Amino acid sequence: MCGIAGVATADPKAIVEYELLKSMTDIVAHRGPDGEGFHVSPGVGLGMRRLSIIDLETGNQPISSEDGSITIICNGEIYNYLELRKELLARGHRFCGKSDVEVIVHLYEEEGICCLQRLRGMFAFALWDAKKRELLLARDRYGIKPLDYAIAQDGTLYFGSELKSILAVAPIDRSVDSEAVEDLFIFGYILSPKTLFKEIKKVMPGHYLVFRQGQVRHERYYDYVLSGEQQAHKTISAAEWAELVSEKLSESIRLHLRSDVPICAWLSAGIDSSAIAAITSKLVSSPLQTYSLTFEDKRYDEVSNQRTLDAFPDYGLLNQRVLCSHDHFELFRESVWHGEEPTTSGLHMAQMILAKAAGDNYKVALTGEGSDEIFAGYKWHKFDKLFSLISWMPQPLKQVMMLGSVLPKWKPWATRIFLSPRDCDLIKYAHFNGGYGGHYVEGIMSDALKCEASAYDPHHQTLTENDRTRWSRIEKGLYLDMRVRLPDFITNGLDRMSMSSSLEARVPFLDHEFVELCAKIPSSLKLKFRQEKYVLRQAMRKHLPSEIVQRKKRGLRAPNDSWLRGEMSPYVEEMLSTKRIKENGYFNEKTVRGYLEQHRAGKGNFARPLMASLCVQVWDELFVKGCHPQ
Repeated sequence: MCGIAGVATADPKAIVEYELLKSMTDIVAHRGPDGEGFHVSPGVGLGMRRLSIIDLETGNQPISSEDGSITIICNGEIYNYLELRKELLARGHRFCGKSDVEVIVHLYEEEGICCLQRLRGMFAFALWDAKKRELLLARDRYGIKPLDYAIAQDGTLYFGSELKSILAVAPIDRSVDSEAVEDLFIFGYILSPKTLFKEIKKVMPGHYLVFRQGQVRHERYYDYVLSGEQQAHKTISAAEWAELVSEKLSESIRLHLRSDVPICAWLSAGIDSSAIAAITSKLVSSPLQTYSLTFEDKRYDEVSNQRTLDAFPDYGLLNQRVLCSHDHFELFRESVWHGEEPTTSGLHMAQMILAKAAGDNYKVALTGEGSDEIFAGYKWHKFDKLFSLISWMPQPLKQVMMLGSVLPKWKPWATRIFLSPRDCDLIKYAHFNGGYGGHYVEGIMSDALKCEASAYDPHHQTLTENDRTRWSRIEKGLYLDMRVRLPDFITNGLDRMSMSSSLEARVPFLDHEFVELCAKIPSSLKLKFRQEKYVLRQAMRKHLPSEIVQRKKRGLRAPNDSWLRGEMSPYVEEMLSTKRIKENGYFNEKTVRGYLEQHRAGKGNFARPLMASLCVQVWDELFVKGCHPQ
């Protein structure tokens, strides 16, 4: 685990300065406080910061092949490295150490880019092939590890685990991407491959990029495919599926426990993290330390009033409660600095303090992310299924059925799903996850920004016509969960907030072999009647107390509404002041101030547009104007 950064030039003879690479890696030292490494040769420069987890003595990077023609830097973990290493040794390869990253070098020598199909883990790496004069940038299947890049006017490619490495040295325009700002209001986060900068993009999950003398080629090597409605898979009973899920998840956790340093776990009151902790507790020799997030605002606290797994003696868990209070809103600026891609959720601050508590004593934490996307755990799947029979109705008729403002006030979230478009496109999906925020865009964005974004069409389809015809309604939603929400919101925030405290977050639910097994399960066993994660609950009956197995999902949310109604720091007040909003030019200052005044007066909940506005204002100060956090 580390932070990587580097440069590849269009001129194959150009030399990348060591000082430039040092600047790129120093700014992400939090990702790897244990060491640094560099490789410079004509046309390329690679740099990294290391967080030592596997092969503490000889696992330093960059790592090269025996003849020096292949060199790699990698952020992440390859969990099947021992099996791959044994295979490669049998083929005659010689290893310098015991690092998981070294197997990629030798596997690439054997299989070229096809080696990506053999890797079981989370990764973002840069591999320089000196013979081909090519730089390969690759990212894992589900976007667990981040990788940004930019191409300057002279054709030079800059890349890094965080965009701040690129900004530290790259001569690129820092103009804002107006479409990314619109994403922030519509979805609550930014959709790949965009970032808030026009000139900086993300390598997409399951993709690789090849750079050769100024020419760039993008390719997809993996896509999430659902096949649960195929008749062949329906012959397997629910009990058989549950047993397969239990066995495969246990296998995934055993692989995720490969480490030369101690491992802890994050624990909520829900089934996902409880499943990880329960199985892990039986696989480790000493009591498992867990960390649980609680909130001062009890409306958002799912831990204090429910028994978590550490309350059951059979598991022998240790637990530390980490309180997120109103005062932690002071961390907003720091959360934007580490998050780089703002969200309207407010969860980055909560995740930061949880990561800090765990990172004080551990380098690795197991988490339960990914389960909701695999097993239809989000409540929008229930409501969409409920409304499926009337989804064909025209919008005017749906509006009449709302009984004026009665239903929207009673069930605003369900109402948004009811009124969402019939087709499974991104706008429908925006209605699903968190509520569609597009109606704020017209009034809040400045005229200049609206003009730039005028051609943006967020109705862009992410499903092929074949998939739209072949898949069930739930499967279409699950595909968007995996392709959109998971990489652009869930794992993106998890990585950046955990690494802000030099903590590696591992996600056993996102082992690709486990995901592919679950993709074959019929959706009727994921959402059965109105119970989400039905097959997972059946699988965990032999691992967890029935109290936790049957517990209704609450979901992790941050108290944005109360944070913005309470007393805010002078800094936040300044960022949302009329003067500063007008100065930056992104938003209509009267609209923003109007939302803030109404929100504080209790005349409505405008937390989403206010958080989006605040994010962009703070982001501008940190990254456009070049300021650093104190």
